[in-house]
Amino acid sequence: MASISSLGVGSGLDLETMVTKLMSAERAPIDALTTKITATQARISLFGTLSTKLSALQTAADTLQFPSRLAATKATSGDTTVVTATSAFGAAAGTYGIEVTQLASAQKSFTQEYTAGTTFSPGSLSFTVAGTPASAIDFNDPGKTSYTLDEVRDKINAAKIGVTATVINTTNGGQRMVLTGDNSGAANNFSLTAGLTASGGQANLDGANFDTSTAGLARATAQDGLIKIDGVAVSSTTNVFTNIAGLSITANKVSPPGVPTSLKVETDSDKVVSAVKALVDAYNGISSTIKSNSAYNSSTKTAQPLNGDFAARTISSGLSNVRSSIPPELSSATYKTLSELGVSITQTGQLTLDETKLRQVIGKSPADALTTLQAYGKAFSDSVGGMLNNGGIVTQRVSSLNNAVKIYTDNQAALEVRMVTIEKRFRAQFTAMDQLVAQFKATSGTLSQIFK
Repeated sequence: MASISSLGVGSGLDLETMVTKLMSAERAPIDALTTKITATQARISLFGTLSTKLSALQTAADTLQFPSRLAATKATSGDTTVVTATSAFGAAAGTYGIEVTQLASAQKSFTQEYTAGTTFSPGSLSFTVAGTPASAIDFNDPGKTSYTLDEVRDKINAAKIGVTATVINTTNGGQRMVLTGDNSGAANNFSLTAGLTASGGQANLDGANFDTSTAGLARATAQDGLIKIDGVAVSSTTNVFTNIAGLSITANKVSPPGVPTSLKVETDSDKVVSAVKALVDAYNGISSTIKSNSAYNSSTKTAQPLNGDFAARTISSGLSNVRSSIPPELSSATYKTLSELGVSITQTGQLTLDETKLRQVIGKSPADALTTLQAYGKAFSDSVGGMLNNGGIVTQRVSSLNNAVKIYTDNQAALEVRMVTIEKRFRAQFTAMDQLVAQFKATSGTLSQIFK
């Protein structure tokens, strides 16, 4: 008897559909694992988001914790055309009188005016810069018998000896070379010797022939910048002075004789408010993420990924404890709580900042306000650091969830292998039944013909 090639042909039953439905029922555990994998991966993704938000909170906390990062001072000049300043960590609050008596400059020297077409014979130029002889600049290129002033300029600049050369075309059709020192300051002057011979009987290119007589040339000698700070004379090789810790003063022009410009250094309340706001926003970002992903819908009986998650609750309670606990170093401080600085908690668990109150506290006692903010910045940073480090709650939870996904995936793979065996068994059983029913039908047909 011929074998059955397709299920149901012999019996006339839809055996293929029956096998499909049986296999669907057998795959229920695999589908359940797929649901678990999807839910677990959603949790892993959320903890990745939380990790990013926690890092943002730690960054904001560190800004408050470390004065060097907050740099909560500003320097205001009474006349920015005379002097400007920037302040950083360590700048002491106060008002200073700044008098600029001399601006720093680099040496600037001019050659005589050479007629159009002037050339220079081969040879060398030797500069001494800041008291140190520089390597001689060679003008003895093979096959070269003369050099234009532009070519001399290019060789000087290519040598990079600390002097820059430019060529100016004059209204008379001639040319002058301008040599400028790269650095200002009295110690950074330069000299030029062993000049090149100029054509037409003109003066050789040598420092001894620098033009020092023609009016209108913007010559300059190398000199230091000089200012007086509250009457105390100080100098700098540039026009930037850093004689006061944390304060960088830039001289822009010489002061009227005996008329100092006021420079006020004070706490920059805008920077402090901005830093506190960054902390509040980062805290709220974590709080809202956990809350929105921890809800349970009783109507649909569905829970968000972090509903009942121990790690998420631990993060929330840990940050709440930092916010509400007074750091030990503030036991005798003027301000012990964040609420005294305008940072309070709402009924929804979010932080809110009263900027007006914070500015009032800063204006009244900036040092005390910063002391309190630094303590809470450290407390938040330490807490978040503990959550994010290798043994922290976030790392442990993500590791646990990744292990769960691996277990679920391995179980799925094992079940898939089992499904192949089960389907083979079903098909073998239904094939045997199909063949038997076909045989019964054939026998029945034969008997019907015999007894007709």
